[in-house]
Amino acid sequence: MLNSRPARNNALDWEKTDDGEVQIKVTRQDDSWKVRLLSKMFYIPRQRKITLDELGTEVWSLCDGKNTVGQMIEALSEKYQLNRKEAEVSLLNYLKTLGQKRFVGFMLDKPERGEADKARGPGDGGSPGHGRGGGSGKKWV
Repeated sequence: MLNSRPARNNALDWEKTDDGEVQIKVTRQDDSWKVRLLSKMFYIPRQRKITLDELGTEVWSLCDGKNTVGQMIEALSEKYQLNRKEAEVSLLNYLKTLGQKRFVGFMLDKPERGEADKARGPGDGGSPGHGRGGGSGKKWV
């Protein structure tokens, strides 16, 4: 997990406010009959805005697909004078929440060919390169 690279969901609209905080715009996707019925009785907005505080904004800016979780922990612990364990626990919980809401995804670097063969071990079968995608050398989880 510490080697993964969090990246913002490109499908989300977001902006920085005048205060420097990030505001994420979330559009309701569920248009089932239940939601349509409830929206006639209660006001259910089509879009809502989530404003991140200073720390959330800092984490959001670091979720660029370039920084690893480990690098983010180091940056936050230095900037906010936290010990490494405090920063790690807080950041991992926050990233878990962002991931569950599909605000961010996590990219993993593909292991080098030799590393993948070592990880597979003898007798694991499979042909070399089988099931590997081409492209950037990164994989989403």
